[in-house]
Amino acid sequence: MQSTREQINSLTGLRGVAAAWVMLMHFREITPTRVWKFPILDTLIANGAYGVDVFFVLSGFIMCHVYASSFGSGLPSGQIRQFMLYRFARLYPVHIVTFALMLVLLTAKLMTSGANGIPERYDPSTIVMTMLMMHAWIPGMQTPNMPAWSISAEWFAYMLFPALCFFLSHGRWTALLYVAIGLGLACLDTIDHYPLLQVLSGFLIGMAAYRIMSAGLWIKNNRFGGFCVVAAIAYWAQAPAPRVEIGLLLFAVLILSLADPRDWLSRFLSLGAIVYLGEISYSLYMVHWPVRVIVRNAFRTLHLLDNLPSPLVVLTFVIVTLAAAMASYHLVELPGRTLLRRALTRFQGTARVSTATAGSQ
Repeated sequence: MQSTREQINSLTGLRGVAAAWVMLMHFREITPTRVWKFPILDTLIANGAYGVDVFFVLSGFIMCHVYASSFGSGLPSGQIRQFMLYRFARLYPVHIVTFALMLVLLTAKLMTSGANGIPERYDPSTIVMTMLMMHAWIPGMQTPNMPAWSISAEWFAYMLFPALCFFLSHGRWTALLYVAIGLGLACLDTIDHYPLLQVLSGFLIGMAAYRIMSAGLWIKNNRFGGFCVVAAIAYWAQAPAPRVEIGLLLFAVLILSLADPRDWLSRFLSLGAIVYLGEISYSLYMVHWPVRVIVRNAFRTLHLLDNLPSPLVVLTFVIVTLAAAMASYHLVELPGRTLLRRALTRFQGTARVSTATAGSQ
C-alpha cells in the first residue's frame, strides 16, 4: 500500500526538533551544574518530556495525511494488513537493535563491576514484552532502552488507527469528539502512569487537527503563526507544572500552522539540514539513551563528568549521539525497513497461497 501524498518537509523538521528536545532533557539531567545560562531556555529544556507528546500529536496528523484515502471509505482487510506490516517494518529494526545494545551494556556491567542482581527492567517477562513491542501496555513496566516506551504505545495506536480514521471520515462532529476525548484523557492526574492513554490523547487530537485542515476550517496565509505558537509554547513551559491538555492543543495548532508552506517558521524547518534531522529523528530518539549510558560511564571512569564544564559535557553527548543516529539510520533503519518489508510481504504471499490451496482441497 503506497501513498501518493507528499511529505510535508516542515513537519519532518518538527519531528527532528522534538527528538532533540527529549535528547537535551536527558543529557541535562546528568550534568553537575546548569547548562543553559538563560533560565527560560533551561526550563524549556527541562520540560523536554513533552517532546514525546509532540510526537504523538504529529503521528496522528501524519497518519491521516498519508492514509486517510486508504481507510476513509472502508476497512479492507488487505490494506489493514499492509498498513500494519509497513508500520512494524518502520519501528522494529531500530527498536530491536537498540534493545540488544542495552542487553550487551548490562552484560558488560555485570562482568566488569561484579554487581549483584539484575534490574527489574531486564527480567524475562520485560524482555519478552519488549521484543513484542508490548511493554508499555502494562502500566509500570519499564524497558532497558527507556525511551522505547513510547514506541510500544505508538504501536498500540497504529492498531487502532484504521478504525479511528474510518470513523473520523464519517461523522460531522467526530473531530470534536476526538478532541474532547483527547483532552479528557490528558486531564487525568494519573495519565503519566498509563502510556496507552497518553498516546491516545495526543494521537486523537492530531487526527482531529488533520480533519480540521482537510475540511478547510483552518486559517490560511498566516505567515507568523508558527512563531507565535512557539512563543506560546515557551511561555506555557515556564509553569511549575505545565498542563498537558494545554500543551496538546498548542502542539496541534503549531502543526496546523507549519502545514502551510507560506508560514515563515515552516520555511525554516524545511531547510535541508533540519529535514535531515527529522528523517533521522527516530534513530536519534532511540540511540540517545544507549549513548547516554556509554558516554556517562566513560566520563565517570576518566573523572571528566565533574571536571568539565557542563556545556562541553552536553556538546560531547550531542555530537556522539548525532553520529550514532546517522549510522543507525543508514545502516539499520533504512536497510532493515526494506528487508523486513520484503520478508513480511513474501511471507504474507506464501500464507495466502497456502490458505487458498488448503481451501481447495
